[in-house]
Amino acid sequence: MKKLLIVGAGGFGRVTLEHAQAEFECAFVDDTVPVGELVCGAEVVGTTDDIGRLRNRFECLTVAIGNNAAREKFLKIAENVGYALPTVIARSAYISPFAMIGRGCVILNNAVIQNGAVVGDGVLINPGVEAHQDSTIGNCVLVYTNSVVRTFAKVGDRAKIGSNATVATGAIVPADGVVGDGETVT
Repeated sequence: MKKLLIVGAGGFGRVTLEHAQAEFECAFVDDTVPVGELVCGAEVVGTTDDIGRLRNRFECLTVAIGNNAAREKFLKIAENVGYALPTVIARSAYISPFAMIGRGCVILNNAVIQNGAVVGDGVLINPGVEAHQDSTIGNCVLVYTNSVVRTFAKVGDRAKIGSNATVATGAIVPADGVVGDGETVT
């Protein structure tokens, strides 16, 4: 079984662990949880400063931090030191075989990524999210629970889409844009 280092032992990290354990032997790095502590049975083996040093023990890494800029930073560090960046997908998610999913993503329960959808690298997709056919979600985007990115919509890099939000057909969310909970972008 391959070894996966999860950056972030907070809420999203713990949820990521639940799904990743089916494929990987997992451990965490975290800047707030003491080294040696167990989080949901997985050991915290260092801080984010240790990502490079831990490469000799772990071949894969994913970043489970909601801050898009921080996630982008740690993914670049990981890539530079040679980690593989697998995508963790919940078993209940549906990914069309004709969708394109980037590296280092986490796609949670009951998410649907339809035919022709493109999801960039380092994207966190929460439960119940739908990316409709031919939509595009850029790199290091965070999409919260039950949101919809409709056909031909484009979400720019590092954007944040709140819960129960809709990015309407053909709409554009710019890089670093924020769509609040329940909002619709037309």
